[in-house]
Amino acid sequence: MVHGFQKAVAIALAFALSANALPTQTVTKDLNFTIPDSLLDQPLVGKPANDFNCKSKYNPVITLHGLSANDLVDLNQLQYKLNSLGFCTFSQTYGAHTLAPWIGGVVSMADSAKEIASFIKEVKSKTGAEKVDLVGHSEGGVMTLYVPLTQEGISDIVEHTVALGPAVHGAQYYGFTDLFYLGGQVTRTLVSGILSVLGCAACDDMATGGRVYNDFASAAGHIVQSGVKASIVMSKSDTLVAPDVSEIKEAGVRNVFVQDYCPDDKVGHAGLAWDTGVWDIIINELEENYNGPVDCTQGLTF
Repeated sequence: MVHGFQKAVAIALAFALSANALPTQTVTKDLNFTIPDSLLDQPLVGKPANDFNCKSKYNPVITLHGLSANDLVDLNQLQYKLNSLGFCTFSQTYGAHTLAPWIGGVVSMADSAKEIASFIKEVKSKTGAEKVDLVGHSEGGVMTLYVPLTQEGISDIVEHTVALGPAVHGAQYYGFTDLFYLGGQVTRTLVSGILSVLGCAACDDMATGGRVYNDFASAAGHIVQSGVKASIVMSKSDTLVAPDVSEIKEAGVRNVFVQDYCPDDKVGHAGLAWDTGVWDIIINELEENYNGPVDCTQGLTF
């Protein structure tokens, strides 16, 4: 289990900090926690400031990073793109690891959901907006659905949610979670305890049999709350979170494949965050311009 967690962290940092794989962008550092200088020196680490005075014809967009990432990586480049089109964007690091606070999204997702809900309310209050939109990647995509489902009053605030590769029906971590059940429920419970001690309760929450998995299973048929317009964006080449783990087959939910627009784009799970063609799909979903243009590219395959 330790190796699995280390792999998740290594993958997240590798794709998040890879300067050669991403669009060139001058990045402004905007920090509120201690982070190693060696990471800050990476040219694509950073994000637009949370400007509560920003005005736009669009709803404020709150971006939610994935497991082991933070607000300075993952969807930060998408924020710059949205800003260039007139969107006001906001982000925070949620669920930070106690010993390494630049590693986000690892604490209990129930606790992170409360943290995110508070931030959503803050953005709405400080901007004066009637509604906000949520865009999340991986665990952040799960949170775009889980927070309105579990946190009182949030579904009334949120209009659009766009989830990139969310593990709604049980993350399997390349099949690694099959090992959780080698000894039945006894080993499944043991694994939960180990992940909690390691500081990654969220790894367990999203896995088959975890708390979030069970909460979604209990809410089957009404995972997406009334009034929320949900879009699930997936790649048929995603080997970490397969499309059948992400799809929500409920009335009104848009299940969208990257390959519906870009058949030759073999973007993987991590690559969804930086694929500029995926950005176009996100923008179209937020604008409800479902036939809008998509400039297809070749995304990262992992």
